Amino acid sequence: MTMNQQDKERLLRTLQDDPIFLAQVRSLILPAELVQLPERFAQFATYVTAFIERQEEFNARQEKFNARQLEFNARQEEFNTRTDGSISRLEESIARQDQSIARLEEFAVRQEEFNARQADTNASVEARLQRITDDLGDLKGHVAGRIAREMADDIAEQLGYEITQQLNGNDLRDMLRGSTANDIPAGVRRSFYVADLVAKVQDAGGSQLFMALEASYTADERDTQRAVRNAELINRFTGMTAVPVVASLENDHAVQQLVEDGRVQWFQLQSRDLQPQ
Repeated sequence: MTMNQQDKERLLRTLQDDPIFLAQVRSLILPAELVQLPERFAQFATYVTAFIERQEEFNARQEKFNARQLEFNARQEEFNTRTDGSISRLEESIARQDQSIARLEEFAVRQEEFNARQADTNASVEARLQRITDDLGDLKGHVAGRIAREMADDIAEQLGYEITQQLNGNDLRDMLRGSTANDIPAGVRRSFYVADLVAKVQDAGGSQLFMALEASYTADERDTQRAVRNAELINRFTGMTAVPVVASLENDHAVQQLVEDGRVQWFQLQSRDLQPQ
């Protein structure tokens, strides 16, 4: 069927005025994909607009992040620069420290060598001082013994005795030789012969006995042991009572305990007794 011009115009006006009719005609003429295209395009446009908005928001955040990252990078570079400087200074410090350690180790070696030499010197000095001390001790002991022999009567009187005979070394040898004393070692014999003071005394009741005395500046166990040993030997050789005595300025704790227990008698010397006349 051929349409004239008027029919075409009426059809166009109907399409323009009647949307429903227009849609029906469109569905007949166009495939479904094309018919749905405007709606789908509108949906796509809405999606794209929303995406663009989100992208722009993301881009804004990203730009802020990038700005902060750039600022951080700048600070990091500055920090790295300072760190490199610190590392360089630390390496220099370590190098100087290594040099100091090397010098200290060298000093320690020299110090150990010096200490070894000093120890030898100290040992030598201590040995000499000990010999001097021993010599002085022997000298003081001899002086104290001589003073005790000179003060024998005073000592005996203070202890309640009266000397009837002061024995010398020969008397002591005769005493030992006249006994059965073959079991006495030679060292003990010599020590007995050089006793500081051995005297026969008489007590207030008229009884005869012996006094075996050892003298020292400061009496110690060696002095009391010699006095006690000599008294025991005299008792063995003579059968008479012999009392051990120490004469000293002062006593150590062990000797003082023996004095307090009455096992040894003590005559206290005075400093003036030991002064040269």
